[in-house]
Amino acid sequence: MEKISSKKGIELIVLLIIALLSVFVFSNIASSTQTHAKTIKALDDKKITVMELTVATAGTATALALIPGDATTPIANQIAQLSTYLIIVIGAIFLEKILITITGYATFTFLIPIACVLYAIYLFVPKEAFKNLAIKLSLFGIVIFIVVPVSVKVSTLIENTYQETINQTIEEAKNIEGETSNVTEGVTEEENEDEGWWGTITSKVEEGIANIGNTVSGWVEKGKSILSKFIDAIAVLLITSCIIPIAVLIFFIWIAKIIFGINIPSTSIKKIKFNNNQKQQLESTVDDSESD
Repeated sequence: MEKISSKKGIELIVLLIIALLSVFVFSNIASSTQTHAKTIKALDDKKITVMELTVATAGTATALALIPGDATTPIANQIAQLSTYLIIVIGAIFLEKILITITGYATFTFLIPIACVLYAIYLFVPKEAFKNLAIKLSLFGIVIFIVVPVSVKVSTLIENTYQETINQTIEEAKNIEGETSNVTEGVTEEENEDEGWWGTITSKVEEGIANIGNTVSGWVEKGKSILSKFIDAIAVLLITSCIIPIAVLIFFIWIAKIIFGINIPSTSIKKIKFNNNQKQQLESTVDDSESD
């Protein structure tokens, strides 16, 4: 009895030490921005890329809308609508930056100490519910703490593959803005000189368009091309910013279930033993009857 009590006392001391270290040491480390400096830098770099892409979509949509005629207007409207998805990506980036420090603080300030208290209760009130809840709280805290850094790391690996393509899309959008501004400036200058000389204005517009595509269909093709590239770039950012963090969280939960979720209930073990005893008694009874 004394050995059992001393064992519980040691376990209580260990749990107390873990809880105190969790609150006063690990909590400060886990919630520090210096600890997550690389992850925060990766999120900041992604935010810069998203902001550049947002400006590029807005500028390209405006530029295509200024092209004479209505041929490029539908494409300009579709490009303008893409900014909505980029706002979602920016929101996801800010959420990740907030969670990266809050989850560490919550895990080591609340979840781990509460798990220690529950396990301490289990030592004196041996109910499996307390033990299981303590384990689940600890696992949940660790999972939410590491999910953001791991997801950002995975996202960065994917983004590095497509970063050059995204940069080329932004540069192409800037080129389209410059080309359309040359066309519209030529039209404006002629209008300011004499609004009645429509023939001269038309010739200047056609000359400007010829430099980049000969006809309005050239602008339409350029609009379709940049729209497709914008969609590809935004799809990558949506996957890396929204889908991958959720996928990583589900993966860790699945792993935790595999590692800690395989239990053989004690009642099943007793049932197996009881059935074996019955079988042995039955066999002995049969042998006795046969000997008689």
